[in-house]
Amino acid sequence: MDAAPSHLRRSLGPVAIGAQAVGTVGLTLTAVINIPAAAAVAGRATWIAYAIALVAIALVSETLVLFRHQPAGAAGIAGYVEQGLGQPMGRLACWALLLGYGATLLACLAFLGFYIDALLPQLGLPPLPELSFLVGAAACWAMARRDVHVSTTTMLITETISVLIVLGVCALVVRQGGAAADLSAISPMGDSAGQVRAGLMIAVLSFIGFESAANLGAEALEPQRSVPLALRTAVLVAGGLFLVWAVVLTEGLSWLPAAARTGIDPISTLADQLGRPGAGIWIRIGAFLCLFGSSLGCLTALTRVTYRLAQERVLPQGLRALHPRWGTPSAALNASCGPLVLLGLALLQHRLSASRIYDLLGGFGVLAFLLVYGLVAIAALCHPLQGVGGLRRRGTAAGALLAVAAVGAGYGSSLWNGQAPLLLSFVALLGVGAALVLRRR
Repeated sequence: MDAAPSHLRRSLGPVAIGAQAVGTVGLTLTAVINIPAAAAVAGRATWIAYAIALVAIALVSETLVLFRHQPAGAAGIAGYVEQGLGQPMGRLACWALLLGYGATLLACLAFLGFYIDALLPQLGLPPLPELSFLVGAAACWAMARRDVHVSTTTMLITETISVLIVLGVCALVVRQGGAAADLSAISPMGDSAGQVRAGLMIAVLSFIGFESAANLGAEALEPQRSVPLALRTAVLVAGGLFLVWAVVLTEGLSWLPAAARTGIDPISTLADQLGRPGAGIWIRIGAFLCLFGSSLGCLTALTRVTYRLAQERVLPQGLRALHPRWGTPSAALNASCGPLVLLGLALLQHRLSASRIYDLLGGFGVLAFLLVYGLVAIAALCHPLQGVGGLRRRGTAAGALLAVAAVGAGYGSSLWNGQAPLLLSFVALLGVGAALVLRRR
C-alpha cells in the first residue's frame, strides 16, 4: 500500500468546485421542504422573502469573491476571517463553520432517512426510522471517504435529476392553473412585513452551503478562478430557481387543503393531485437524490473544517491523517460523522419528526453561518485586499455586513422570544470553541 499523503491533493476543476457549492445548497431541498415552510408563514409574500434573501446572499458572495487572491483552503471562508482579523478569530470562525455544517448535515440526514423510510412499504417492509437514518448516513460516509471527484460528480448528477423533476411539477402547476392562476401569486397586496420577516429566515436557510466551495480551495487546480466562479454560479442559479419555485409552488400549494399544506411532504401531495399518476413518487425520488447530495456536500465541508482545526491544533492532531489511497481526510471524517449519527439516533428515539429536527438544526446552522458571513465582511473592511480597489472593497463589504446584521438581528430576536434554548445552546457551544482557541494560544 502506498504511503499516506501528507497534504490534500490538488485535482479539482471548476465543474467539481461548482458541484460542491450547488449540491450543498440542495436546490430541490428548498422546493420540497423550505418553500412549503415559508409559504405556511409568509403566504403569497414568499417570493418577496426569497428576493430579499437573494440580495443579501449575493452581497455576501461578492464579499467572498474579494478574497479570490487569498485562497482559503480547507478552512473555507474562515480562512478569509483569519486574513483580516488574525489567527484566533479565524480559528473561532472555523469552529463556527464546524457547528454550522454539523447541524445542517444532521438536519439533511433526518429528512434523508424519512424518504428512505417512506420507500420501505413499497418494498413490502415495515417503517424503520432509525435503520433508514443509519443507511443514509452510512451511504454518505462511504462516498465521502473516497476520491473527492466521486463525491462532487455524484452531487452534480443527483442535483440535476432532482431539479428536472421539480421543474416538471412546476410545469404541471402552470398548465393546470392556466389563466385562472393569473398573477395573484406575485401580488404583494395584503402581505405584512411580519409575514415577509418570518419567511426571510427560511429563505436564508435555503442558500446555506454555497460558501462550501471555498472549503475545496486546497484541492482545486485553479482556486483563484474556480472558487469565485462557483460562489457566483451557485447563488445566481439557486436564486433564480428559488424565485420561480416561490411563485409557482406557492400557487400550487394554495390549491391543497390546509392539513395537506402543513404536512411533512406537501409537494408530493400536490404532484399526486395534478392528475399525473405516480408524480408524487417522482417527487420523493427527486427529494431523496437531492438530500443525498446535500448531505454529502455538508459532510465533505465538515470534514475539511475538522481537518483544518486539527492542523491548527485546536482539535487533536490525529485528525490530520489522510486516507492512504484517496487522499481524503479520513480521520476527520470518522471523528465528525460518528457523534452526529449518535445524536441523530438519540433525537429519533425521542420521537422527534424529521421536520422538527430540520427546523431546530436548520435554525442552529443559520446562526453559525450568519456569524461567519458577518466576520468575513468585517475582515474585508479591516484589511486591504490584493487586486481590489478600496471603494469597491468597502462598499461591498459594508453592504454585506448591513444585510447580515439585519437578518441576524431579526432572527435572533424571534428565537429569543420563542426558542431561547436554541439560541443559548449555540452561544454555549461557541464558548466551547473560544475556550479551545484560547487554550491553543
